[in-house]
Amino acid sequence: MKAGEPNDRMTSPETEALDGFPCTLFQESQWARYKLHGPSGFNIAMRWAVNGDLSRLAAEGALQSLMRRHEILRTGFREVDGKLQQIVSPSCTLRLLDVDLSFLPPAERAARAEQMARAEALDPMDPRQAPLMRATLLRFGQGRGELLLTLHAMVADGWSTGLLTGEFQAAARAIDAGTPPDESEPELQFVDYALWQQELLASNALDDSRAFWRRHLTGAVGTRVQPDHKPASADNDRSSIASVLLPATVSDAIDAFGRQQGATRFALAAAGLALMLHRVTGEREIVFGSQVANREEPAAERLVGPTVNSITLRVPVAVDASLRQFAATATGIVQSALQNQRLPLEIAEGFAATGEGRPLHAVNLVVHRSYSGTAETEAGTSGRFNLVSLPSYPAGSPWDLNFYLIGRDEGWRLSCEANADLYEPSTVQSLLQAWQECLHGLVTTPDRGLADCPWLLAVVVRAESAQPGLSAPAVQRHEPTDLDDPARHIVRFHETGTSAPMVVLNNRSVYYPLARELGDNRPFIDIQLYHPSSRCDAKAHRFEELAARAIHLIRSVHPKGPYILGGHCVYGTVAFEAARQLQTMGETTTLVALFDSWAPGYREDMSPLDRKLRQLRIDTVEHKKRLEQYRRGEVGLDAIVRKPILRRLGRLGPEPAPEKSPDLQFDDLVTDAAKAYRPEPYEGDVILFRSQETLRGRLFDELMGWGPLVSGNLVKVEVDSAHQDMFRDRPARDIAAVLRARLGDGAKS
Repeated sequence: MKAGEPNDRMTSPETEALDGFPCTLFQESQWARYKLHGPSGFNIAMRWAVNGDLSRLAAEGALQSLMRRHEILRTGFREVDGKLQQIVSPSCTLRLLDVDLSFLPPAERAARAEQMARAEALDPMDPRQAPLMRATLLRFGQGRGELLLTLHAMVADGWSTGLLTGEFQAAARAIDAGTPPDESEPELQFVDYALWQQELLASNALDDSRAFWRRHLTGAVGTRVQPDHKPASADNDRSSIASVLLPATVSDAIDAFGRQQGATRFALAAAGLALMLHRVTGEREIVFGSQVANREEPAAERLVGPTVNSITLRVPVAVDASLRQFAATATGIVQSALQNQRLPLEIAEGFAATGEGRPLHAVNLVVHRSYSGTAETEAGTSGRFNLVSLPSYPAGSPWDLNFYLIGRDEGWRLSCEANADLYEPSTVQSLLQAWQECLHGLVTTPDRGLADCPWLLAVVVRAESAQPGLSAPAVQRHEPTDLDDPARHIVRFHETGTSAPMVVLNNRSVYYPLARELGDNRPFIDIQLYHPSSRCDAKAHRFEELAARAIHLIRSVHPKGPYILGGHCVYGTVAFEAARQLQTMGETTTLVALFDSWAPGYREDMSPLDRKLRQLRIDTVEHKKRLEQYRRGEVGLDAIVRKPILRRLGRLGPEPAPEKSPDLQFDDLVTDAAKAYRPEPYEGDVILFRSQETLRGRLFDELMGWGPLVSGNLVKVEVDSAHQDMFRDRPARDIAAVLRARLGDGAKS
């Protein structure tokens, strides 16, 4: 073998003289699509990392063993008298494409491997010519490489790839050990399955399922997200994949809610997707597809071949329902569809509406764990090599948008393969983010209503900002989250700086000395949650919702992390919650800076006695301050002695509070909302800047109560200033020096 050059690919026998067998309805539908649009877009492209020594002899021998064992891997297709038939060849030869890339520098090697894998995923196959399978082994040197396996959708499905991977490894290890691999004929070949399906459809066994799908799909119109562009051509198979790792906290919340509600992860993924599609499209009925393995018969569990069937989920959206009710509705629909999954889509889709030129399944959902090659499936295996599943490159998709929730070693991953002629990558990424937020909100705030749920309304605002072509939001009722011009809420300093910006909340020009001391290269953004033109009613909303509002404003000027967040007093707590929510969205917050911020619940959860003792201490300190004011001649003796005594005796009413400006009233409402806020610990870095004015002692924790709420690195820094003076020149200079050191800025520029 010459390094970097491929071998001859494959040979196959003539099939004209061979007898044919009936096809399944799925294979017939794929053939019809092939005749209409050509051979592109049918590949199932798999990738595995090869760890250890996989010889060409063992790999190629294992592939031949698979083809001898499974007839479907020796199958091509042809029409006989207008009827499609499977043509099973008695033998086929597939030669492994063995490519040595070890001589290349690492960066060039990785680029070349990606280029080859992408090309392999897209290269079409002629369904008339067996074998409809290709394999490529890329060698990187030192016992590392990648195995690429590509199959045609008419001969395999996702379940099949898992079976083939396990059999491939067993056969290769046997060959390595000098023993013959298992080539015993399986209990069921795919032509047997096709004949069985014919008999099933000719019987009355599926009459109940026919009746169900007729009721379920009559009048149904597939949901479609308005594209960014008109398609260049109907035959184009260009697609792109975006992906995001679901944070463990969100995954755990989904599992916990599912156990509580009796809902599977698949049902909740479908509910979250339907919720997102409702907000993005404005439609009150969401219709999309999903796949089932369709292997209820025990013999079919070990069958290689495309038994996969598609079901249609038609989810109504009642805007006056709670999220919990919506999840229950979606779960019931998923369960009913699964109970009737055996009726082929090719029959069921005939009951749906055919108008408007919209496919029934423009949007699709796939939920599964990786079929093979994970740390779990490889645990305990022996031999000179193992295979670990890698994300696939796009191979073209029959759906405009195909959403995945796939479990891998690193956790559950959200992905979307999109028609690249229709959707910009930024649109796809925004849809993924919106799906994640809907999943998270669905399971963490299930008792909120669809019509007045702030984070749900914010999904649309973010989507529209990145996707000008998408439809208007569906819910037109009371919107507690402020949707006016974000620019009114934003003050910027050092806009030309190239470092990641520091974002602080709600103290207007008070922050300017700190911005100045951080230097011109550090952009500084002050977010005003309150603005005189704002329609946000803070009194009506939970603290988490106010933080979601802050995120909306932050992302209007800084859409992607990493983020550096900060806030003074209660707005430090808002910044903390914003960091938590951004983390669940998969974003990174480098640092949260708290300026004299008491942890939520620290004071409120004290015993009644401790709260009284704490307040007595505060009142004593305040009285001493008033005495100092008296000594300076700022107040009279009447104000600090006579009036307080008369009020305690009930002979004088309470001192009228000065009328507060609207922005201070807003601050009070945020403070009140924080009293009921009890967050989970935050896995990130936090710096607490504590002024000298804050009290010390048993009831005034040195970390201001943040210790239990920060599971990352928590550092306290003493600031020689009063609470309201933390951002005057000298303390601002000290704070900036700490922040520059923490952020790696060095001296002020």
